[in-house]
Amino acid sequence: MSVHAIQNTVLMTGASRGIGHATLKTVLNAGYRVIATDYQAEALFTACAELKEQFGDALILHPLDLTQVDEIAPVVEQLIKEHGPVDQLVSCAGILHLCPILTMKSHDIAHTFNVNVFGQVALMQVLGQHMQQRGKGNMVIIGSNAANTPRANMGAYASSKAALHMMVKCMGMELGEQGIRCNIVSPGSTRTDMQMQLWNENYGEKEVIAGDANTFRLGIPLGKIAEPTDIAQTVLFLMSDAANHITLHDLRVDGGATLDN
Repeated sequence: MSVHAIQNTVLMTGASRGIGHATLKTVLNAGYRVIATDYQAEALFTACAELKEQFGDALILHPLDLTQVDEIAPVVEQLIKEHGPVDQLVSCAGILHLCPILTMKSHDIAHTFNVNVFGQVALMQVLGQHMQQRGKGNMVIIGSNAANTPRANMGAYASSKAALHMMVKCMGMELGEQGIRCNIVSPGSTRTDMQMQLWNENYGEKEVIAGDANTFRLGIPLGKIAEPTDIAQTVLFLMSDAANHITLHDLRVDGGATLDN
């Protein structure tokens, strides 16, 4: 796999934990310079303290709250002014509220869409404009296999990811003439804090792998859930020159759980 030198700058969201943090480590180790963001400044700086010590100026830490949609462009413009052009966007931020659609509070639905859709699109817009002006760039957005497969108690999450997927594909179409690629990585069940929200004393990893006909949930043909590094390596591939003719693509990383639906 071909990787870029440290001058290739990546802006990353959701970098403090889970898939985002694993991806941050992977991308830094591959030689990229990263502006790592998260909505919680304290959590970001604490989680990345060792990485900052290890990678020094190749890692820049800055808070970014995707729910504050109108503030995203000014923050990104300031980051570009201070640290130079952003070559790639890797967006790992996401929120999950578990609740049946019939009883879900409107503010939880709004929060889900603000983070998973509106904040993401605002970020893609401002960076897309800069990439268009420079005639180069790449975006890799973490989606979900739930965008294609209905799930009980996950209506807001699944529909927000479905909307995000289409936004990424449409933006990839609009930016294609400039050689700017826009792709999605769709994890399935992955060993993260978000995944643990779905588990209880009667339902855990074993049950996820086996599937459950009563809740219309498919199992995982590979017989295991993903590790965050599995997703991170997939992101790295789509960032690299090895994927230079791939765009508008939804790359499913779920062990076959959705039968590639």
